[in-house]
Amino acid sequence: MIDKISFIKFIVLASLVPPLYFSFNPGEIIIPTLLTMYPSLLLILVLIYTERITLMDEKKTVLIFILYGAFTFARGLYDAKSFQDWTNLLSISVSNFIFFPLTIYLGAHKKFAGPFIRILLIAIPMIFILTLGRNESGPYGFVKTLSATFPFLLMFPYLNKKLKVFVVLILFLIVGYDITIRASLMYGFMIILSLSTYYIKRNEMLVLFKILRRAFLFLPLFFAFLGATGTFNVFNFGENFDSIELVNEEKNQEQDLLVDSRSGIFDDVHTALLRKNSVLFGLGGVGKTKTFLTKNSNQVYRKIYEEGRRATEARILNYYQWGGVIGVFFYFSLILRASYLAIYRSKNWYMITLGLFVSFGFVMSFIADRTIYNLNTLSSFFMLGMCLNRELRAMNEREIKTYLRTYLKGYSLIKKYET
Repeated sequence: MIDKISFIKFIVLASLVPPLYFSFNPGEIIIPTLLTMYPSLLLILVLIYTERITLMDEKKTVLIFILYGAFTFARGLYDAKSFQDWTNLLSISVSNFIFFPLTIYLGAHKKFAGPFIRILLIAIPMIFILTLGRNESGPYGFVKTLSATFPFLLMFPYLNKKLKVFVVLILFLIVGYDITIRASLMYGFMIILSLSTYYIKRNEMLVLFKILRRAFLFLPLFFAFLGATGTFNVFNFGENFDSIELVNEEKNQEQDLLVDSRSGIFDDVHTALLRKNSVLFGLGGVGKTKTFLTKNSNQVYRKIYEEGRRATEARILNYYQWGGVIGVFFYFSLILRASYLAIYRSKNWYMITLGLFVSFGFVMSFIADRTIYNLNTLSSFFMLGMCLNRELRAMNEREIKTYLRTYLKGYSLIKKYET
């Protein structure tokens, strides 16, 4: 009999190969991506085909998101002309439009959600290998990869003392390992806020969560509209205050916490879509925008961007570049429904905090979280699926505690569990 949990283990651990390769061999990662992503994609298709994922809500929302991604990918097949177009399409575009959307189904299955969290813990020693290679702060770096453990960190109230200490250590590393990574500081604050509410009166906190969810979902869209119309640029808001310098002494780098590093790329993408009359449907799977980096004196930059910029650091901006306003709408709808179900239709605090965290991810998609084949992106889509999991949301506090802890039995920090 096939051990399907081993499929999940392969999918998780395989997504670590590109970051590990890049850490010690900076440059092209197409080959390790292709060698690991396609076998994982095959396993995902097998799991979806052989498992009856019946207790999943919002199937139509997920299906529409996947179909529009497939349409955007198909446009890329038609538009691709150069070698770089095809390599980008068969690696990054496949992961963005096919691979990760399909993993939502796995997160929405109770049989796979718990094992996924356990395998994240198994992956942690491998993640620490990244500290031995290149000190990368991007999507393949140590901090971003370790951030894939967020579903585990949110389990803090349900863990014993030893694992609680472990969670604190991981959170400290995510926030403090490289304090110039502003996204990690924001995520760290959100984790602390989510966990602290478990020990406060629930009714008041639930009202707060509902208010925060609305703010996280609709304020970014409001500010995006103001920015697109030239009314107000929220990214420039920090110019009204004194700079807050963060220093990474090991890398001899300084980072102004309030500096605007996103207006330029948003302007590039929006201008390109306006010029090509592609605001509604985007530029397709191999769509590129003009960038000043094309003429950069650095040969590495010139090689990467010689045909234009294929993607940016902000996830939502990539959906806009490739799929236009419709692509953004379908992604927003997915976050909207998943976070609603988790916060409004859950009987346990773990799923409620997971819903808030997913809605906060929409805010972060305007700043960071580029969709790329790595463990962190895999984890974010898995959390989306978990929010749609009817069985997990129906569990009470005792049941979710027992369920989550069951998959941590045998982990090296624990000898015995009390339920």
